Amino acid sequence: MRLAILDADILREALQPKYHSYGRMFEALFERQQLDWEMDIFRVIEGDYPSDMDQYDAYLITGSQYDAFSDEPWIRRLREYVRALFEAGKPMVGVCFGHQLLAHALGGEAGRADTGWGLGVMTYPLLTKPPFVDDAESVSLIISHRDQVTRLPPDAERLLSNDFCPNAAFHIPGRVLAIQGHPEFSVDYAQALLQYRKQELTPDHLARVLESYSVPHQGERVGQWMRRFLEQAVA
Repeated sequence: MRLAILDADILREALQPKYHSYGRMFEALFERQQLDWEMDIFRVIEGDYPSDMDQYDAYLITGSQYDAFSDEPWIRRLREYVRALFEAGKPMVGVCFGHQLLAHALGGEAGRADTGWGLGVMTYPLLTKPPFVDDAESVSLIISHRDQVTRLPPDAERLLSNDFCPNAAFHIPGRVLAIQGHPEFSVDYAQALLQYRKQELTPDHLARVLESYSVPHQGERVGQWMRRFLEQAVA
C-alpha cells in the first residue's frame, strides 16, 4: 500500500517541537499497527501535491483549523483535487476538516454548526456495520470542531451520529471513509490545543470538556477501521 497523506494545516509554533504535524500523527497511528505501508506527507496548505496521483494507492486528508467550505484558493484547489481522485477511483479517508471537505467536494455540504464548538471526548452510536468496522455498538473519539457536515454526498451511508453531530462519520462503500473525530490525536495534544480555544467557552462548557477526557479515547480502534477500509478498497 502506498498512502499519500494530504496535510491541510501547520501546527502552532509552540506545539511543533513535541507534536510535529497532523501528517506525522497519522503516520504514527498506522506505524503502531506495524504496517508495511509506504507513506508520504504532502503539505497541501503550501501547495505541495504528488506529481502523479497514480503513484499512490490511496489518499488521506487531515484536519485543519480552516473551513472546508472556504473560497481560499488552496482550499478550492484541494476540493478540485479530491474530486479528481474520486473520478479516478482512488480510495480516500478524511478526518475532521478532511471529513467536511470530502462531503462538500463530492456533492454534500459542510458549514458552521449552530451547536458551536465540540471539544473533548464524545461518544457516537454505530449506525451500520460495514466490513471494515468491528462489532461494538458505539465509539468514543477526541473532537475539536465547530464546523459540521450538514448534508451527505450522494451514495453516502451515515456511520456515526449523535445529537450534537448528526453526520459524525460516513462512508461511500469502497471509495470514501470520512470521520469527524480525531483518531490520530492524543489526550495530551487535545489538552494542549484546548489552551488556544478555552477563552471561547463558558466556564461550565470548559469544565464539561475537561471532565470528558476521563472517557477512554478509542482512536486506535478507529485507526484499525481506517486500515481495513483502505486495504479492502485497494484489494
